[in-house]
Amino acid sequence: MNRTRVQILLGFLLVMVVVLSVAGGLVYRSISDLLIRNAESYVGETAKQASARLDAVLAQVDSLSLQLVTDARIQQLLYKAKTGEVLTIDQKLSVRPILNNLMALSWLIQGIELYAGDEPLYPLENQNISERIGLETATFANIKEGQLIWAEMQRKESGHLFAVRQIRLEDDYLGRGGYAVFRVTDSLLDFFNTEFPTVKGSTMHLFDRHAQLVASSSPSLLDSVDPAILTSTAAQGAHSIIQIQGTDYLKIVRQSTETNWSILMLVPLDTITEGLLVLKQALLWALVIGAVLCLLLLWILSSIITKPIRRLRNKMRIPVFALPQQNDEVYFNFEMNELNISYNNLVRELHQLVQTVYEKERLNNQAEIKMLQAQIHPHFLFNTLESLYWTLIEKQEEEGAQTVIALSKLFRYTINAGSNDDWVSLNAEIEHCQRYMEIMKYRIGHRLHWQFHIDPLPYDIKLPKLLIQPLVENAIQHGIEPKVGASSLLVSIRNVERDGKSLLGIQVKDDGVGMDTETLAALTQKLEVHHQPDPHSSSSSSGMGLLNVQRRIKLYYGQEYGIQFQSSPDRGTILDLYLPYGVERNV
Repeated sequence: MNRTRVQILLGFLLVMVVVLSVAGGLVYRSISDLLIRNAESYVGETAKQASARLDAVLAQVDSLSLQLVTDARIQQLLYKAKTGEVLTIDQKLSVRPILNNLMALSWLIQGIELYAGDEPLYPLENQNISERIGLETATFANIKEGQLIWAEMQRKESGHLFAVRQIRLEDDYLGRGGYAVFRVTDSLLDFFNTEFPTVKGSTMHLFDRHAQLVASSSPSLLDSVDPAILTSTAAQGAHSIIQIQGTDYLKIVRQSTETNWSILMLVPLDTITEGLLVLKQALLWALVIGAVLCLLLLWILSSIITKPIRRLRNKMRIPVFALPQQNDEVYFNFEMNELNISYNNLVRELHQLVQTVYEKERLNNQAEIKMLQAQIHPHFLFNTLESLYWTLIEKQEEEGAQTVIALSKLFRYTINAGSNDDWVSLNAEIEHCQRYMEIMKYRIGHRLHWQFHIDPLPYDIKLPKLLIQPLVENAIQHGIEPKVGASSLLVSIRNVERDGKSLLGIQVKDDGVGMDTETLAALTQKLEVHHQPDPHSSSSSSGMGLLNVQRRIKLYYGQEYGIQFQSSPDRGTILDLYLPYGVERNV
């Protein structure tokens, strides 16, 4: 799991699965919604046509009922009954042919009953109108003034519905003369499955204005459902979905303009969305195939990304006791090239650092060899110098004795330069220079005048051993000794501010023979090109000349530090050296 290739594969695979799942879900949902909308539109149109067909059938009943109540013979009989004339049985039976002719005109009308006022006219043994169809409907029929009114469903007989129409008498100035009751078959929806193309499993149901079931193509389906919920037209989400007996149905409700009844159509959602099974399988296969292709492409892509990384990693693996080598390979990837450039820069800096440490060790070893050459029988040398000192004391040659003591201390300091501790205090280095100056004054005599000017310094200074004495030696050897006459030498040590930095300034100034421009330029160039030491640059008791001093300064303090010269013929030479404070001793 911690490999880049595995992380890339898992990350992209997770993203792909999420994207394909979300996209597939949206597609599936959109198509499902589209199918439901199309089915809703189609079934809604079917329900609209069925409602129109039902209105036409009911309008036929209304038309026949109007024809009946306006028939002249029936009007005459009812007028006689209203005026108090007693109708004979033959008169009452005379309406039978009229009723039979009307029933023959419509398959819906199964029977017709006439009432003179509230009393039965035909059939003879019938109940009064209030008992037959209910007081509420009769009263409602009076209010409606001759319109066809459908009785309540509780008055429904087996297989029949009741429709009532009040009869207005023309001879009585349209006064109430009686009622006509029509027994209509409840098979009002028989035309649905024969005259309309339907969706598989769909059913149609007819409810009256009180949400009571009038007719149904599948009555048992609605046994456990509240009719008020079935006939409600309130929106229920994007689609009107209802669950009946564990099955989801699409519900379509339309109102009849003739009776204000409701036509309900129920279509199983499974029937509408059965085509989505193929789509679901196609989406699943697309997900699987997409995952396989994605894995293949990601494997290739991860190989393109990780292969250069592996090659660079193998290049960076180095054997024991060996230095890393630069990688010259050029990659097609910008980031890999940037990483390779950084690695090559690191290798170059490492090589340079190793070379610097090597040069430092080489110089130290060179100095140690030269010190070892001076350590031939050191005890014998020191004992001899001590014997010489006491001999000069006995002969009362004080000056010679002091020179011998200075020479002994000079040798001891120089010989100890090969020790492990190559850093000394500034005071120790100055004392060593002073001893050297005393010896040189004894050798040169009155021609040499020297002095040290040391300012108070803000730090306890540590610097490499034998750093100042070779500068003084070079000034005496090349500047003062060749000059005829007296000469002076000034060594100044002070605190200097340069470029916002506080530096240790060391200056060696003489008024010797000096150098011309060409000699000064050659010396400066020689000090700048310091890759190989030149043993002939100068000679000193320590065996270290200006070139070695310059190399040690740059190794310890950096390339920006070094010796600077100012000189002119017969005016002397000024040597300046600026060093930073606080440099670690093992730099």
